[in-house]
Amino acid sequence: MVSLQIALTALWRSWGVTPDAVVGHSMGEIAAAHTAGALTLRDAVMIACRRSALLRRIAGKGALATTELSPAEAQAVADASGGKITVAGENSPRSTVLAGDAPSLAALVDELGRRDVYCRVIKATVASHSPYVEELREDLHTALRSLEPTTTQVPMYSTVTSEPVPGTDLGAAYWMRNLREPVRLAAAVENLFAAGHEVFVEISAHPVLLSPVRQTLESGERQGWLLPSGRRREERRSVLSSLGTLYACGREPNWSALSPGGPATALTPYQAAVLDAVRLPRPVPAGA
Repeated sequence: MVSLQIALTALWRSWGVTPDAVVGHSMGEIAAAHTAGALTLRDAVMIACRRSALLRRIAGKGALATTELSPAEAQAVADASGGKITVAGENSPRSTVLAGDAPSLAALVDELGRRDVYCRVIKATVASHSPYVEELREDLHTALRSLEPTTTQVPMYSTVTSEPVPGTDLGAAYWMRNLREPVRLAAAVENLFAAGHEVFVEISAHPVLLSPVRQTLESGERQGWLLPSGRRREERRSVLSSLGTLYACGREPNWSALSPGGPATALTPYQAAVLDAVRLPRPVPAGA
């Protein structure tokens, strides 16, 4: 996942699209830190590989479940569980992730189902962002002690703190917090919007986070552009449509990169596809 995100970011940059700020979800923070300039490619890959290797040790000890509970409702469930369930993520005002042991989560799925509240255990996951990872603390610190993060070149909004984080703070201790503490995506998106960021491009092969970003904007009756970098079975159409929208937002693509060797004044098929995709002279309402 991290390598794919880094590659997609490089693709966007080759097209002349560079971020004004970055934010990452869970492991996605590694790619965000590299994109921001705080981590070398070698260090980013090292964090991803060593983090994943250590997580194998807690496989089967817990799981994650995605719900339509609000953060406050999710916290109430956790408080009532006697420590068996904890909040692992706050993705939007009505989308949260809970961590716990399999029996407790299964019981929760049944209970919320009777109340017509969506709740599903996420398959093939480990209970990251929960107390289950505490046993990895010392080993993760040792595995990442050689990290040498530097100052960010673009702002990185942390989903650990929800605030901009200095690149020099992204050492071993930060990545333990990234693995242990809840993902605060909703709060980070709110802070990004408050800072003037209205265009959100998800760096992934298929958009899974645009929905919670949309929900977060909707909760404050705000508007923005929410763009995927790809979509299953329509990758090229999706990314070109997003590029066209960015063009409408004032970004000037690197046309020569889109059509290497083509005459600068000719309208290439790629340019035609991009211009054809431009349909949005004003921001689209977040709920559209």
